[in-house]
Amino acid sequence: MKLVKATLTAAALMLTAASIATATAAPAPWYVYASKVNGYRICSQYSPGFGWYKASSVAYTTLGHCNAYGR
Repeated sequence: MKLVKATLTAAALMLTAASIATATAAPAPWYVYASKVNGYRICSQYSPGFGWYKASSVAYTTLGHCNAYGR
């Protein structure tokens, strides 16, 4: 009986910790990337590939803010 209580308590603590971690997670930032070929700029949360470089050092919180960046 003690083992069952200990297991249930440990499971409850793990679920609580997991829910707190996901509740406080922030969205991934958006960056402006420019093409090395023609300079075309896009907003993305991750690098689009080898032919692109990060054109802004500022991390935007939403896609709307990122798109307002001058092209």
